[in-house]
Amino acid sequence: MRQGWQEFVHQSLKGATDEPHVRLLRERVRSGSNVVRVHLDDSGRQPEYRVLLSLHRQLSEMRVPHSDSFTRWSLETGTRLADPDEEARRFALLLRERFEPLEQELGREYFDSLLGEQLRGLGPPRARARLDGGRLVYHPYSGVADGRARRKDLERIESVLASLARELGSSLKYSEQEVAELLDAALEHSLSERYLPDVEDVEDVPPL
Repeated sequence: MRQGWQEFVHQSLKGATDEPHVRLLRERVRSGSNVVRVHLDDSGRQPEYRVLLSLHRQLSEMRVPHSDSFTRWSLETGTRLADPDEEARRFALLLRERFEPLEQELGREYFDSLLGEQLRGLGPPRARARLDGGRLVYHPYSGVADGRARRKDLERIESVLASLARELGSSLKYSEQEVAELLDAALEHSLSERYLPDVEDVEDVPPL
């Protein structure tokens, strides 16, 4: 059964429903707990956050799976991760998630060529060094794309990068220099994961 107009407006204003772990986290904060620090644990198949809480000088820890819901909460509350490397790895996760629909739409070969072109143009130093290192398993795009369409697709990639930069700067209150360094590190992590070669593929891999 389709929802009525009033219900549609209500749900739109209410926003997305929190994942259960995040609902519990919000409840604990409302009840007086303070967030001391947040660590990212991405060593397993499912990344999760270790949230250290303090209430009446008693410390406790919650484990919250990585999700859109947790990202939304952390941006709303301006909650950073414990150190820059963890923050960069978190934003590498967000990069992968936000690029995925675009990659599925455009195809991996074409998307890879766009990403390489965009990063070469913008020049983030760590990501650019990773691209130029010649140790990434990467196959350049050999298709033909209309120039105007290609420019629009490049703008879509740039839009994702710009939105993440705004979240780091506006929501998490990092300085402009910190945003540049964190987003560059996130791109480097993302490239390393995306094009990580098998041992037998390491030799004679051409640069991007």
